[in-house]
Amino acid sequence: MNPSRRAALALAAGAAAASAFGQPAFPAKPVTMIVPFAPGGISDGAARVIAQALSDQWKQPVLVDNRAGGGTITGTRDAARAAPDGTTLLLTSFGYVMNQLLVKNLPYEPQSLTALNMVGIAPNVLYLHPSLKLGTVAEVVAYARAHPGGLNFASSGNASSPHIAAELFSSVTRTKNVHVPYRGTGPAMADVLGGQVSGIFDTLQSLPYARAGKLRAIATTGKQRLAGAPDVPTFAESGYPELEIASWWGFFVPSGTPPAVQKQVTDAIDRVLAAPEVRRKLEAVGLEPSTDTSPAAFRAFLDTEQRRWAALVKERDIRMD
Repeated sequence: MNPSRRAALALAAGAAAASAFGQPAFPAKPVTMIVPFAPGGISDGAARVIAQALSDQWKQPVLVDNRAGGGTITGTRDAARAAPDGTTLLLTSFGYVMNQLLVKNLPYEPQSLTALNMVGIAPNVLYLHPSLKLGTVAEVVAYARAHPGGLNFASSGNASSPHIAAELFSSVTRTKNVHVPYRGTGPAMADVLGGQVSGIFDTLQSLPYARAGKLRAIATTGKQRLAGAPDVPTFAESGYPELEIASWWGFFVPSGTPPAVQKQVTDAIDRVLAAPEVRRKLEAVGLEPSTDTSPAAFRAFLDTEQRRWAALVKERDIRMD
């Protein structure tokens, strides 16, 4: 039996087991997966992979709803205000933590959402438009120091991982650069490819552009070279070990969702994320799937992120544009 067939049978068995033990079938109606980014980026790609697998498991449509705006705040607010019945999921990323640190008056309380499953992470890669004719970290830093404000970095929105990676780059290299926020990676990358913006800190999803000569991959913010890009050095190798940052993705539900429903959702997502075919598809969009997707692991991770970036925001005096 091939792996895909085994994975499908495991998903069906999980759903059948729930009914066998007297639990009502969940969900009884279509599920909305809010993604607070525009279509076309890694968040959207991961959401569609997982939504299809959940739909196959639940025998209900799982609809990806892209609600970009406000650096993920718009979609996150809508998820926090949704009915707490498990049929609205939020798949969000790095900005979830950063908005709590950088935005004074959020239109929702962070406590109004409960973390469920961590999906995975993706270190950033600095991509530059080839017209700059810069190929190494040393050359980029020298150029930035010689041309204050001459480099402008796109991001998928304020408080996103590309935004903070750009801020971190400016801080550790002691250079002055410009941040240009967009409503998602798709529109940001369009302007980088068109040369309207100097570059972006994006994931491996954009490596094909570098392979095709449309961008230059300068260095990665990971701890070590990425398996998918072994020829791209790390910033640490280039003398900047402080420039280590990775985005992450995870699921949340409104906090009033009953514990029994939370467990049904969590278990279903766990089964999906364990399926080899789903993991391969997530890797294909540039995401490294988590080895521990449990709520406990995700919440511990979020606590660590909160402490790390709170310290950085204070030390570097990072502000929203």
